[in-house]
Amino acid sequence: MPAGSRSNPSVRMSRPFEISLSSHALCGAACGLQVPERLAAIGLRRVGVIADEVVLRQPPIQSLLHEWQSGGLEPVDVYASRTGQEPDYDYLDEVAEHVRPLGLDAIIGIGGGSAMDLAKGVGVLLRNPGRGIAYRGMNLVGSPGAPVVLVPTVAGCGSEVSATASFIDRTSKTKLGINGNHVACLFSVLDPTLLVTCPSSVMLGSGLDALVHATEAVTARTATPLSRFLGAEAVRLLCTALPVAVSRPADLGAQESLLMASFYAGIAMTHAAGGPASGISYPLGVHWNVPHGYAGGLLLPAVVAANVEKGYTEGYAYLQDRLTSGAAAEMTEMTERAKAEIFRDALTDVYRKVGAPASFERWNVYRGSVSELADLTVKQRQANLDLNPVAFGRDDVVRILETVLPAARA
Repeated sequence: MPAGSRSNPSVRMSRPFEISLSSHALCGAACGLQVPERLAAIGLRRVGVIADEVVLRQPPIQSLLHEWQSGGLEPVDVYASRTGQEPDYDYLDEVAEHVRPLGLDAIIGIGGGSAMDLAKGVGVLLRNPGRGIAYRGMNLVGSPGAPVVLVPTVAGCGSEVSATASFIDRTSKTKLGINGNHVACLFSVLDPTLLVTCPSSVMLGSGLDALVHATEAVTARTATPLSRFLGAEAVRLLCTALPVAVSRPADLGAQESLLMASFYAGIAMTHAAGGPASGISYPLGVHWNVPHGYAGGLLLPAVVAANVEKGYTEGYAYLQDRLTSGAAAEMTEMTERAKAEIFRDALTDVYRKVGAPASFERWNVYRGSVSELADLTVKQRQANLDLNPVAFGRDDVVRILETVLPAARA
């Protein structure tokens, strides 16, 4: 081979993997208006709505409900679900008891992740006996539930695409959902016009949630070509659109990008699962009431930095390549390590642009809780730590938490 020439790089084969795509979504501005026609076409006429009580009062949702009535869909019942806290199994049973006597053909869930998970859980219990907690775990739902349509009014959690409905067990103080068979929705409605009144703080938390899903779906030990491809595209969309949407909520292009990013990230996460940021977020939410998106989102930059320091670069270099697709030729000459470091810094810059909190102080979580949080994470979410691309144990959890938990106030 002549001096200075380069051989073609080898193409690495992936290990065997599966692809499971059962999601169906209506996408685009005003696509929510199609719901009456879609349901009528398959004979679903007695429909109940479960909507976040705050979201239900917002003008875009009131207008949508009015348009549905004009289109021949008048909900039998509209249940205003509680806001500001994640649903638990007792609340799921309470709402299911309210809905069961109504004889519904289908449920429509409107709102963020809590309202959508609640709708999926109720759908399960309308066709399966007993309490919700009996179905906690994987593939324990024996019969198809009532069909559920999901209408997200914020982009990020991925409930609209997952076969998971997450609930908290208040007795054991753990969060583990109803997962697998017969949990996914019939279809979802990704309508950017329904996001324009979303509070910026809620939008930000949800966007950070999607960033965690997407990034960890690329880097997890269980990552597949599909999770890497969709996760990287979700990261690209989020890094571009989230700063715009937070500052200009009426920008429908940015909101549509966030919805698509959430959708892609949800599929990616389903095919790879989450890593340390996802894992640590669970005890933060259950024991300290940190909203789920912020609980994982504020940990992500520290996890990325720790992994780069440990020598992991491949997935982050891949993400940086997607962020700079079409950039100058010199990017292609960079080492994988250099690209990973640029991604690490670019992620921090996105957090700065969107005004993400630097710590958990607003939720009164301080450094004195590090040991307890680390113990809970190892006890409850070791599987997430094991999915990190490099070894990640309790000491690493402690170091991550020490970067984001402030010293206690005097």
